[in-house]
Amino acid sequence: MATTRILLVQQNWLGDVLFATPAIRAVRKKYPTAHIACLVAPRAEVALKYNPSINEIIVCEDRLSFFSPKFWRMVSLLRAKQFDTAIFFHRSKTKMWLTRLADVRERWGYAAPGRSPLLSRAIEPSKERLHRIDYFLYLVDRLGIFPGGRIPEFFPKPSAADEFAKLMQEAGVLPSQPYVVVHAGGNWNLKRWPAEYFSQWIYFFREKYPWKVILCGTSSEQGVVDKILSKFSTDGGVISLCGKTSFDSLALLLAGSRFLLSNDSGPIHLAASQKTKIIGLFGPTSPLETGPVSEAPVMILQKDVGCRVPCYFHTCNYRVCMDFLLPKDVFLATCQFLEPT
Repeated sequence: MATTRILLVQQNWLGDVLFATPAIRAVRKKYPTAHIACLVAPRAEVALKYNPSINEIIVCEDRLSFFSPKFWRMVSLLRAKQFDTAIFFHRSKTKMWLTRLADVRERWGYAAPGRSPLLSRAIEPSKERLHRIDYFLYLVDRLGIFPGGRIPEFFPKPSAADEFAKLMQEAGVLPSQPYVVVHAGGNWNLKRWPAEYFSQWIYFFREKYPWKVILCGTSSEQGVVDKILSKFSTDGGVISLCGKTSFDSLALLLAGSRFLLSNDSGPIHLAASQKTKIIGLFGPTSPLETGPVSEAPVMILQKDVGCRVPCYFHTCNYRVCMDFLLPKDVFLATCQFLEPT
């Protein structure tokens, strides 16, 4: 049976969806004339909306119950669209049931207990620990869809340029002024470098480099940004755009930055997609599995404190993995990154 209408079932988080874009690109190359749709959670729609490899975005809540009217409405929607093939980047049993009940005949994905019977083609995962990008590429490769590179990609909406220009004008940043972007947030507290460490790093950095420092983040990260800002005067050298950027304008902000200093979080992977230089601060997570993959230079700073990495504890009495990564050391590494000898 010819594969002409393909549904790609995506992960729920922005970073993971960006990690899947090389695999999406590979699917498009394999099936250049197919209608390719992506099933995504609401929070991740923005990562794919203007991707040229995709014809359609279908938004689906990430937690659906069989007893929910929304579940059966989604079954009806998918059935009406007459997909012949679904590829699961997300090992969601619920979404596998969605496609089966919607009469999608070919359902391809990773084998897993309780899920393999719902697939028409179950691929055994690699026995090696893979980067998340390679995890998705390994799947499509085993399906006969050959990878065409590992670099993630993101395409801002066409109107983002005007939005970004207005944002920078209001922040008092001229087009000719160099700046760096700092992201001090993250969806998991133990991954965050202390706010006071960011403040100390910015102080060291501004003493040597007369560039503006722009703090980014979501509105939920306003607290940590305010802590950093409280250490500086209002002369315009350190600026907050926290809660003011869309995902699209953030991409343009990162694209124009000299580099990004960030915890392991979504903006670090968005920066990678925009070919921005990156200094990544890692603690409990593994850069080998979730680090940025980019055509631009990347420097990962991580202390070996004897703990097992990755570590997924939600609380920790010591936080040594991040606390032992000192601001002065990060600053000296930054100088070496910018001015290699």
